Amino acid sequence: MASKRARRAGFSAATIAAAVLYPPTAAQAGGPVVTVRPPSQDALAPCRPSVVTADDGAVADQVRPSMNGRRLGSSVNARSIACARAIIGTVQARGLGPRAAVIAVTTAIAESTLHNHAVAYDHDSLGLFQQRPSQGWGRPDQLLDPVYATNAFLDSMLRKHPGDSWMSGDIGAICQRVQGSAFPLAYAPEAHDASLIVSALWARPASAPVVPAPQAVPSGPYQKALVAAGTELGALDGRHELALADWNGDKKPDLILVKGSSAATGKTEVRIMDGATDFATLLLTRSTALGATDDRHVYAVTDYNGDGRPDLVVVQRSGTASGRTEVSVLDGATAFRRLLVDRLATGLPATDDRFRFSTADWNADGRVDLVVTQASGTAGGKMEVQVLDGASDFQRHLLPVTATAEPANADRRIAVTDYNNDRHPDVVVMRASVTADGKTQLRVLDGAAKLGRPLAEVDTAPGVSAHLDLLVTDWNADTRPDLMMVQKTGAASGRTELVILGG
Repeated sequence: MASKRARRAGFSAATIAAAVLYPPTAAQAGGPVVTVRPPSQDALAPCRPSVVTADDGAVADQVRPSMNGRRLGSSVNARSIACARAIIGTVQARGLGPRAAVIAVTTAIAESTLHNHAVAYDHDSLGLFQQRPSQGWGRPDQLLDPVYATNAFLDSMLRKHPGDSWMSGDIGAICQRVQGSAFPLAYAPEAHDASLIVSALWARPASAPVVPAPQAVPSGPYQKALVAAGTELGALDGRHELALADWNGDKKPDLILVKGSSAATGKTEVRIMDGATDFATLLLTRSTALGATDDRHVYAVTDYNGDGRPDLVVVQRSGTASGRTEVSVLDGATAFRRLLVDRLATGLPATDDRFRFSTADWNADGRVDLVVTQASGTAGGKMEVQVLDGASDFQRHLLPVTATAEPANADRRIAVTDYNNDRHPDVVVMRASVTADGKTQLRVLDGAAKLGRPLAEVDTAPGVSAHLDLLVTDWNADTRPDLMMVQKTGAASGRTELVILGG
């Protein structure tokens, strides 16, 4: 029985392809998705507006042999699965991940055995989650709507578990904190069955509201999404910088978030989201060995010491004791708790926010070099690039200050990658779009020609991208760089959302 008060869910879901690449739109209702009230079930409300499907029955048959919970267990049937679909579809529409669905389905199993009760047997408790109108959960008719009821549950879960704390810890305890039940031990025994159901349904829920796909998109690089996902992260307000690297050695890029300041620990903090789950799972959250950092600092992730683990490179552009641009490196093998390099003064004078920093093995000597791009404020009005040799502790130039053909512009984003697989790092200059019909443009400067000639010029599918973080990665291991666009705040789901466009 849910006895605590919850706000009414503000249900407005949009996929990243609509909310980020295209002007935000409210989610549109999909086709028929909820079951007719079966015979002799007058005390139950439907969870879907059409008949129970054969697929519902097939899923019930699939999971039944492994179900062992006290409440539902082997009695799972097609009606149970139809109601679970409604819950899972709502979770996905919110941009939340499988763990949120497991928590919600666990609660519904414990409270109602996945029956949408239209008659109150315990006080005035109704619906899948046994929420009480008298406790502020909503009107009776609202609590019989699985989408509304699930959203009310999720709103309460997010509010009572700030800082994404629901992503770890005992599932039963999380359910209890939301529901405030007189039987706090009732939830944990059902988590196993909930996990089975969510695993079976996650890739094929029928009830998730959908956003119409954009009209015909041309073929070619950066026109189609490989992934469009809402992560398990809330909106990233404040100082968060993003990078990509394969943290756990599964051949999928993971999303690394660096928070330089405002952490309770007073340290620079790192979180890593698992790329193999489309960033729905937290791999690591850690306070590093480095104190708080600020706008004078920029970050890169690379295997600095060749041990196969990504390390965190922190560049302090100004305000250093040496008066130079300084580099520190945190050891990934110790989860960033040890410094490999501590405030190394480079051969570069103090710099400012006109300079962009990247890492690459520029001369193929097995050492990480520092690629420095001055995007604006150059004497010649052109973007300038220089490369400092890692083998000389960044004292010697591998590439002297070189004026490119790119006009200087403070709004340009910079990435370094081997774009054409010739074993020479190339410089990618990205121009974001500020209009819905505009296109994000990628211009690639050829590293083999010392950046003296353009290698490629490519436009993405149309859409506003000026408010997004742009990252380059080979997501699908086809040796072609793909483009990740990340919306850290302002998404309809209230979460951090992303899309990866195939190169």
